[in-house]
Amino acid sequence: MKLLKQQQWQQFSLCVMTIFALATAPVVSAQMPNEEMADIPSVKKQTLDRVKETGVFRLGFRLDDRPFSYRDKAGNAAGYAIELCRKIVEETKAQLGIPELMIEEVPVTGEERFGAVNNGKIDLLCGAATETIARRKLVSFSIPIFASGISALTRVDAPKKFRALLAGEEPAFRPRWRASYAQILEQRTVSVIAGTSAEAWVKERIKEFAIIETIVEVADYKDGIDNVLKRSSDVMFGDRAILLDSVMRNPDSTDLIVIHRYFTHEPITLALKRGDEDFRLLVDSTLSDLYHSGQINEIYKPFFGQPDATAESLFTHSALPK
Repeated sequence: MKLLKQQQWQQFSLCVMTIFALATAPVVSAQMPNEEMADIPSVKKQTLDRVKETGVFRLGFRLDDRPFSYRDKAGNAAGYAIELCRKIVEETKAQLGIPELMIEEVPVTGEERFGAVNNGKIDLLCGAATETIARRKLVSFSIPIFASGISALTRVDAPKKFRALLAGEEPAFRPRWRASYAQILEQRTVSVIAGTSAEAWVKERIKEFAIIETIVEVADYKDGIDNVLKRSSDVMFGDRAILLDSVMRNPDSTDLIVIHRYFTHEPITLALKRGDEDFRLLVDSTLSDLYHSGQINEIYKPFFGQPDATAESLFTHSALPK
């Protein structure tokens, strides 16, 4: 009888130990990842925490992204997006209560720019970044800062009917005989930069204007605009932001006009680290305040001229309510 009780006790003890082991196993395994989190490279300090700790704001910019970001004659970062980023740096300093905040200007290439944000090389990418699904896997984006896309540049003294057709306006006249409205564009010459999205778009869509195709491929915007000024081309298609900036800086700017029409829609934004909601809130709040207050107009004018209806609409509809 004693042997039987001893065996029963041993079985009971073994059962209790097994249950205890099973009960405590999840706790041990749940703690392991937490202990190892510090060694995982993807776990990084949030932007505002790092900036407050170091007193340095790393501003990323491209050297060849005029008018959004470039180096000025003094070698400093300049451009429309740069000016907006500096406003964000000021707000960061105020929010963190830091008396001094050093800006570190970090040049990045077009190929590495989003990776530089993702790996923490820069805190904010200040340039012409368009938001796409693929890019959102790497970084987050601010509210839009500019309404871009393909547009057209021509001479101010170009025929009104020609300009009206480019602008997508209905004709205010009746074609005579059997001539169609599209015949206004016969024998017109179009300049585009070789290898750009504008070139591909023109070749694909040119039939919509019923233009007898005479497409001149140029090396850059300067050559294309010179063609229009010399009348060897009737119109140049290209990125609206660059066309506006080129006209602003051209000595013959009064002879040129950028047609008020967007043939494609590509809003420009700023890029920041993915998942950093506190910093994203600060970025979007700063931009929204600039839009609500109208201060954005003074930042916009030196690079693009007076904001047109599309730009004003972008600022009005992008600004977040307080």
